[in-house]
Amino acid sequence: MVSIPKVVGLLSCGFVLCLGLSTAAHAGQADEPGASRLERAKTIKGVLLRVEYGEYVVKGQDGMEVRLTTDKTTQMMGQLKKGDRIEAKVNDQNHALLIRSTQ
Repeated sequence: MVSIPKVVGLLSCGFVLCLGLSTAAHAGQADEPGASRLERAKTIKGVLLRVEYGEYVVKGQDGMEVRLTTDKTTQMMGQLKKGDRIEAKVNDQNHALLIRSTQ
């Protein structure tokens, strides 16, 4: 026969596990409501003017300078240098999700 403390302990562990999984599921839904981050990102095309402390300064097609913030999550495709034509996918805060050369 199973003792009551073991049953209560088992049920408590199961309850806590379910709470943790449901919180993780809701967090994932908030980040990705039907579309990936890259699909929702805006695209900036232009010429790379300079790189300053993890920020890529790009002269956009409209002639305006745009600062793109990068970090270790930014996907870099190719070796980029001053003067390269690039395409960047950025979020609303101009954090670059992906930067690639278009040459």
